[in-house]
Amino acid sequence: YPHIAEALKWLKLSSAVFDGEVVALDESGRPSFQELQNARLTKRPIVYFIFDVLHLNGRDLLDRPLSARREELDKLASLFSDPLRLNLEFHVSLAAFTEQVRKLRLEGIVAKRADSIYIPGKESDAWRKHRFNQEDEFVIGGYIPGGQNFSELLIGEERGEDLVFIKRLIAGFVPHTRAEVFEAIKGLRTKKCPFSNLPENRKSPHALAAEKMRECVWVKPERRCEVEFVERTKGGRLRHPEFRRLVD
Repeated sequence: YPHIAEALKWLKLSSAVFDGEVVALDESGRPSFQELQNARLTKRPIVYFIFDVLHLNGRDLLDRPLSARREELDKLASLFSDPLRLNLEFHVSLAAFTEQVRKLRLEGIVAKRADSIYIPGKESDAWRKHRFNQEDEFVIGGYIPGGQNFSELLIGEERGEDLVFIKRLIAGFVPHTRAEVFEAIKGLRTKKCPFSNLPENRKSPHALAAEKMRECVWVKPERRCEVEFVERTKGGRLRHPEFRRLVD
């Protein structure tokens, strides 16, 4: 990201090591992982949110408490301009803040103790990441055989009169839930693909293309399952989905 490197030069610091995250923003100004992946194509703004400073002008700040390191960042804030942004911090009730973040359907929060030092490369109880996944129900339309039952579950959702394929679901299964799902759908096998948007033509190893469809076993779309995921992309796809349970 040359534009970020150039902006950092304009701070005119003799030396600095920042901790932060490169983020792409969507039309509403929300961070979007999908937009970051497609940034070169979509030309969405890429910014660098700075949330910590480890070294500054020859001074090592690793052993200073977070509150002191934050004071150093606040002194630099007036020098920041796009694409550099100082990450906001909130001294509020965790429960109240969590509720607001969930309402905004953001991915999560990071909670840090104000007196915590910076320990590179190690996890610490002083810093906690809380990820707020989403949940939804999806229709089971088939599976890809594997092992004693299946290796992947094919799920979709109803849009009008169509059943639209959404994802090849792999994660979230343990042996007994895999067996439970297979028992529920094996009697629903059919020769007809229930999904209206297959085969997929997108270039991805996870796409359900015509060749991969030859491995699929289709089932009548009569059973549903609950799936947990990080977020939906613009195209309706799921990031990091995991099976949770069959829905009666």
